[in-house]
Amino acid sequence: MAPGIKTLAKQMAELASGIVQVKVDLVIRAPGETPVFLAQLSSEVPKAAILSLCRGWAEIIRNVLPDRHDDFSSAISVILPLGSTMGVYCVGRIGHEDVWYEDEEQDAAYEQAWDRLHRELEDFLRVRGKSDWEGMGDYFLFDECSGYRDQSLTIYQIEFLTPELVSGIQGILMSGYPDWSVYVVLDLIPPVDGVGSKGLEIFANRIVERWDRSLVAGRLGNRLKL
Repeated sequence: MAPGIKTLAKQMAELASGIVQVKVDLVIRAPGETPVFLAQLSSEVPKAAILSLCRGWAEIIRNVLPDRHDDFSSAISVILPLGSTMGVYCVGRIGHEDVWYEDEEQDAAYEQAWDRLHRELEDFLRVRGKSDWEGMGDYFLFDECSGYRDQSLTIYQIEFLTPELVSGIQGILMSGYPDWSVYVVLDLIPPVDGVGSKGLEIFANRIVERWDRSLVAGRLGNRLKL
């Protein structure tokens, strides 16, 4: 953890010391994603006391991580002694109250958002090409939840991957999924020597190239439209 975050985690643990011993760690899966503080409890504590702690922790977090317009600035995942999640406290979205989710509520909200985004992406893609999970089409949008805020799009025909396709996907993310991403994975058919599976990761506000662009461009020539 960065020095400021280490100090923050220490302050969070100290705030709780009069109620329960807590180990605080930080998880950031990828740049730009909402940081999650894991608060591991040494013993079970009444929910009212945990909510009071979360409100105090939120004020500590705000000293380091400013509130955001597009999403919560961070989340606190409260972990019970045996490892299950008691709940998640979301912190720091401008115009919104901080909110506590029980684990079941959070899972349901995630699944609903995943399904909704998957439908919107599939509606966008199907009018532009053919989907086939066995590689007999242009693409396949993976249809099982990953457990993360992302979708996975496999490209079989590189000509299907155009600037218009990428901007369209980005537009969908901008319209309601600012903290989600779409992984673009290459599985070219027929295979092209030297071109692996790495492609792009599309966010609402940026595009991250995971491939070696010079290598891919050299192998594909004018077939590469991006």
